[in-house]
Amino acid sequence: MSMLLRSLLAVGMTSLLLVGCGEKEEAAPVEAPAPVAAPAPAPAAPVVGGYEPSTDERIPGITLDPAQIAAETEAAAAAAAGEVAKFADSEPQ
Repeated sequence: MSMLLRSLLAVGMTSLLLVGCGEKEEAAPVEAPAPVAAPAPAPAAPVVGGYEPSTDERIPGITLDPAQIAAETEAAAAAAAGEVAKFADSEPQ
């Protein structure tokens, strides 16, 4: 058994030395990839669509009214525009 282990160890070490000290392969030159055309822009999302619950299906506090959503969106856009204007008017320090 000892002889078998010694021979496996000797073969293993020899193969490691041959691989480690062997001739190195040269890396193949890397070709530049062909330019890829820009993807087409995604179609605009529809403004209205999907399931609209009827008035008796609406649950207050869970189902949002489209008019309420539009009003909140406009208010947020106006507030953001005000912040941008205030930032643009301020002097850099």
